[in-house]
Amino acid sequence: MGKAKFLLSVALTVVGVALLAYFVPWREVAAALGEVPPAALTLGLGLYALSYLLRSLRWKFYYREVPFGILFFTTAANTFLNNLLPARLGEGSIFLLLGRYDPSLKETLKKFLKVRLLDGFALLTLFVLSLVSVKAGPLWGLAAAAPVYPVGVLLLNALSVVHPKLPRLGFETLPFFLSLGALGAKLAAVYSVLHFLSVPFWVFAVGFLGGEISTVLPLHSLAGLGTYEASFSAALKLFLGVDFKEGFKVAFVSHAFLLGASALFGLLSLALLAAVGRPGRS
Repeated sequence: MGKAKFLLSVALTVVGVALLAYFVPWREVAAALGEVPPAALTLGLGLYALSYLLRSLRWKFYYREVPFGILFFTTAANTFLNNLLPARLGEGSIFLLLGRYDPSLKETLKKFLKVRLLDGFALLTLFVLSLVSVKAGPLWGLAAAAPVYPVGVLLLNALSVVHPKLPRLGFETLPFFLSLGALGAKLAAVYSVLHFLSVPFWVFAVGFLGGEISTVLPLHSLAGLGTYEASFSAALKLFLGVDFKEGFKVAFVSHAFLLGASALFGLLSLALLAAVGRPGRS
């Protein structure tokens, strides 16, 4: 990582912390977190685990020879490191973890890019579904979201003809729906914990998916502090006119759950992967 990129990530972290200090009503948030029922927290963690399960099944589509448990732990560890480290440093962990089973860096990179493109199409599909559902209802939302993936693949492949360095993507229906299901389970996990905030589901989904956009950008702050909340709140403000400060509060509580859940699964997975060691090691 270049020095300029690292310094920019540090600057984003400082700005992010400043935004948190200014916009988050700490006492109100602490009181709200204290109201989360244990049953809701358990359900949320279960749905979060389901999102990992679906993402691991998607990886199995590309790594059929790798044990499913290894893929699950790798997914959880990669998510934790990617959430924690600034400037997308955590993305490198996927190459270290899966490189143990696929020594070809080129092939691993090719599979990684496919998966990230599927993540992007799933994110855009759910965003269109959520936004149109707020405005016109879920049926119109489904109608608007249905063509996002096929049209996106066709456009991407058309662009790759003009720019050969761009990746091509086939209509990989099962991996796409696994990506869609994983993101939907993650959304449901957070909402099941935070439904007591009385934010309508589709409105919350617009903000949540806005926050998720910040997780795929080339740069973000340490643990996404402030940048996640700003992206979440900006989506609500820009598309639905929700007060930025109110959106920031909901975003912070959402982010706190996501960081906690990813740390729980990620740290356990890193320990288990370290215990397993390299393939063939006794």
